[in-house]
Amino acid sequence: MAEGELIVNMKNTGSANCTLHGFPGVDLKGKDGTVSASRSKLAAPVVTLQPGAETRFTLHYPPNNSGGSGVTFTQLVVTPPNETHSTVLQAGVNVPVTEGGPGITVDPVGTGK
Repeated sequence: MAEGELIVNMKNTGSANCTLHGFPGVDLKGKDGTVSASRSKLAAPVVTLQPGAETRFTLHYPPNNSGGSGVTFTQLVVTPPNETHSTVLQAGVNVPVTEGGPGITVDPVGTGK
């Protein structure tokens, strides 16, 4: 993981192939509230996962190099593309306090490093 990036793995835990296409929904939650990640400009590939296979996506955020305390998010609420069920992941993401929001973006599923 590079500074300002968080790679999230997704695994097909079912017994049949799973096809994903698009962007996951990612909400970052902390004691100061919730922020939704915006979509990056990358094109979304079609990803087909066999049972037990994995794919990933990357969450990009501005690292807090401001010298201030910034805003800390402790949870990611991830919803796969075209799904309504979310998974909550524990995380530690600290971004600077900026006018206009923190500038957090998410890449499509299948494009993580």
